Amino acid sequence: MTHIKQQPLTKRSALAGARMGFNIFFVLAVAIFIGLTEEFDRAFLLAVQSWATPGLTELANTLNNIGSAPVIYGMAAVIAVALLLLSHKLLAINLAMLMGTAFLANLFVKHLMARPRPVPVFGEAPESFSFPSGHALMAACFFGFIGMLVTARMPDAWMRAVALTPFIALIAGIGLARIYQGVHYPTDVIGGFVLALALLMTFGPRDADGMRPA
Repeated sequence: MTHIKQQPLTKRSALAGARMGFNIFFVLAVAIFIGLTEEFDRAFLLAVQSWATPGLTELANTLNNIGSAPVIYGMAAVIAVALLLLSHKLLAINLAMLMGTAFLANLFVKHLMARPRPVPVFGEAPESFSFPSGHALMAACFFGFIGMLVTARMPDAWMRAVALTPFIALIAGIGLARIYQGVHYPTDVIGGFVLALALLMTFGPRDADGMRPA
């Protein structure tokens, strides 16, 4: 059985990170609900959309497709099966719990907040509510999990940072694409990223056996 050595993320630090993430997400949700972010959202949205070019629009469409639920959950299913075949049952369970919880949390918060979508620049707005961004949440959860696995055996922090850069860039690109297309406010994307971080700290690979924090 191939052994995957996990990064030195302790139970205490993981739980502290998760708690901080959930607290930030709650504060952000309250700020959105009472209207404190409206000016920032509007200014940032217009700034990103001012970059519009045919090339960027095509790139945004590609990133949007990569971050879509069918693609993300399809890739997650493939990775989970691969982990099972490699006898990493706990890692497969963690991934399934991470993505399942993200899906349910996204639905719950969207209906709880019932935030209307901005007026889209390209095409029509999705029928679902705006906060948080499901694309940002799912992409950050999945690619964040994969990034943690890829860097698990790297002993040096600089090596892990270099290896994580493509994953971080892809996640950020998907979030910016949603803002660029006008289907999400910036705080929707930020909320998705923050919630994903909290869930990764809760369900992400942590110790030598790939077990989530208890």
